[in-house]
Amino acid sequence: MKTITALLLALALLPSAAHAQMQHVPIAGVCGWDIQQYCKGINPHRTRELKECLGKHEKDLYPRCRDKYKEGK
Repeated sequence: MKTITALLLALALLPSAAHAQMQHVPIAGVCGWDIQQYCKGINPHRTRELKECLGKHEKDLYPRCRDKYKEGK
């Protein structure tokens, strides 16, 4: 019985753990291609400048990058 309870608890926590990990992925990791295309000269560690640049090209970004960009607004 304890094993089943532990398994059910682990399964219940799995989606929230995956979601939490996705939220902590840096924008440079998600938007690598878009950054190379539109924001080439900006250091990936300069997040504010990177977001400003991506914002200027928001309509051109890949959907995954656009979603990550909007998440950080």
